[in-house]
Amino acid sequence: MIRSWPSVLIGLGIPAVAVLLGIPLVSGTSVSVLGIPLLFFWMFCCFPLTTLCLWVSWRFFDSPHYPKEDR
Repeated sequence: MIRSWPSVLIGLGIPAVAVLLGIPLVSGTSVSVLGIPLLFFWMFCCFPLTTLCLWVSWRFFDSPHYPKEDR
């Protein structure tokens, strides 16, 4: 099955950009958030961001391509 471009960009592109561009941007700072270095805080924030992006991708772009199950 071919995925739509918006689905791929939202589900994989946004998290990849957040990690690949965010790490070099925040790695050189000594700032801490709640006692956690900014780099680690950024990475921990990327986990729910990835989950949210995958959910949006599934909900709005991919789920209409699959039949609903009768329960």
